[in-house]
Amino acid sequence: MSALVKNADIAFSKDQIRALADFWPVFANPKFVYETQDEVKEKKGVITMPSSSLSPEAKAFNKMIYQQGWVLDGFDWPEWTQTDEFKDLFSKPEALAKASAHQLAKLLTALTRKERFCEGTMASACSDGLLAGITQRAGMLL
Repeated sequence: MSALVKNADIAFSKDQIRALADFWPVFANPKFVYETQDEVKEKKGVITMPSSSLSPEAKAFNKMIYQQGWVLDGFDWPEWTQTDEFKDLFSKPEALAKASAHQLAKLLTALTRKERFCEGTMASACSDGLLAGITQRAGMLL
């Protein structure tokens, strides 16, 4: 089995964890919308495909997870998404409620990287409550 992370001993500071936890009120708000999509438009036989726009909070979150080191370098996220660990963290709130900071980073890395190949991954994670769970768990780790 290949190494999933170059350095498995990654430690996160309280400041890094707090930066993640600070987004919990945003993602816990049931009215929050991560991104909006424009409608498909047709004008004179030309179809314009919809585009999406991130909310200011979503842009700030994406910037923060990179700046605070929550997106891991050297991590084989496609391989990791095939593991039971990922499947449990992704789909079982009780597993996410026990996650370590490193596991939160692996999950955020997988979601962020997948977004590049499958637009809407982060918005789905938000609407499904996964981002709220991740940020809530960060608060619990403090």
